[in-house]
Amino acid sequence: MAEEKKNVVKGCIKASRGPWLVRKTTKTGRVITKLRNPSDRERQNNTSRERKRRSITQKIFAGLKAHGKYQLPKNADTNDLLKALCKEAGWHVEEDGAIHKKVL
Repeated sequence: MAEEKKNVVKGCIKASRGPWLVRKTTKTGRVITKLRNPSDRERQNNTSRERKRRSITQKIFAGLKAHGKYQLPKNADTNDLLKALCKEAGWHVEEDGAIHKKVL
């Protein structure tokens, strides 16, 4: 049996080389869907932009874990960070992520 390559999708970085699906809303409110084939240069720019965004996010999380003393999970995402910041600011954060002002 030959091993098959699996396309692994990470965030906005697409592993496939197919066309992009573009949805536009017209003035009347209708949604028009078109297929667009991006150039190789555009694909490279998007990949590098996504990698840069991820590295910046990782540095922010590492700094908050080290210096902010937030109790974040190992693989914290943006929602976990927002929950921790809201708790520090004095908001009540429920388990499902709903946020309410604390009543004094």
